[in-house]
Amino acid sequence: MNAAAERRAACCARCRFRRDDPDELERRVPGLASFGSAYGASIGASALCEAHDAWVSPGDSCSRFRAMAD
Repeated sequence: MNAAAERRAACCARCRFRRDDPDELERRVPGLASFGSAYGASIGASALCEAHDAWVSPGDSCSRFRAMAD
């Protein structure tokens, strides 16, 4: 696999620290529902990263990447 393919494979969309379940996000982020819901445009494709306690986009990556368990 070339370097570009490896970077794409190690992105937030495939990381076990990614939390993108709308119901879970609404419970974990106080006030999120006031923007409509975690289902809508206020979140889009972003997810909460448990490793960084921050919002991340699916194509983001970092050195703490860990693949999701199958």
